[in-house]
Amino acid sequence: MAQALRYIQNANRLAPRPDWYHEWARDLADHFHGPLSMALLSAPTLGAALEAFFKYFPARIPYLHPRGRRRGARYYAELCPLIDLGSSKPLLIEVPLLILQQYLASVYSVDLAQAAVELDYPPTPHADAYSRAFRCPVRFGAAGNALVIPAQWLDVANVGYAESSWSFALQQCEASLGAAGGRSTLARVRACLAAALTEPDRVRAMPRLEEVAGQLCMSPRTVIRHLRAEGTTYQETVDELLKGRARELLANRALKIKEVSAALGFHDPANFGTAFKRWFALSPRAWRNRAAARAPRG
Repeated sequence: MAQALRYIQNANRLAPRPDWYHEWARDLADHFHGPLSMALLSAPTLGAALEAFFKYFPARIPYLHPRGRRRGARYYAELCPLIDLGSSKPLLIEVPLLILQQYLASVYSVDLAQAAVELDYPPTPHADAYSRAFRCPVRFGAAGNALVIPAQWLDVANVGYAESSWSFALQQCEASLGAAGGRSTLARVRACLAAALTEPDRVRAMPRLEEVAGQLCMSPRTVIRHLRAEGTTYQETVDELLKGRARELLANRALKIKEVSAALGFHDPANFGTAFKRWFALSPRAWRNRAAARAPRG
């Protein structure tokens, strides 16, 4: 993944326009093949298609944890980063959202103006191009990254639904997942942690090892062994996720540091400051000031 991030950073530097990947995502959506594409096209309803997307797309994007959540009259198709994506984050978040949005528009003919896109990072230098790319309102500095749609869309029927094609597509998706060995223990642990980090009204951000092991139907000792085989530990995995999220939240200067601390599960800001210094050798305030000084002037 580190090598892939370098490729993306190099592409961004060489690209003629900073929003080049928006057009690339639309072209990618038109050539999005394989069993998952077949499942998206043949699902009985939009809701069933999204369930397939959340279950099988992680094999293609191991750096993200996708999930759906209904909140009142709105439905959030969320993408939670599992690692620190650095400067490549806008591309890696927005391309899957654009592909998903393109699918909804082409298969179900929904009015995208009724949808919205939420992004948890500050406006990019090309923020004025987003309304054209997504064809709906885009909000930066949100609590997460999501395509937000009316919940009633979940029941919209697919006129192209064919039971035989849908069943075959799901069988092929399962076969592909099995052939790839499913998601690694590290990826599954990251997914559990990312889900915990975005839970509303949580008592603490990160679950204990024993809790995650229970969710994975493994013993803590087995999780430790598998993570060690992948070159990491449970605490390192927790720190990696918290470090990336801390940087993202601190980049939003509208948030107070105590609000960032609470969002990460540190109920005492002093404990957050101690952890942050351990991660970056800087206090949260010093890191924020340095990041602001290095930001490009517009």
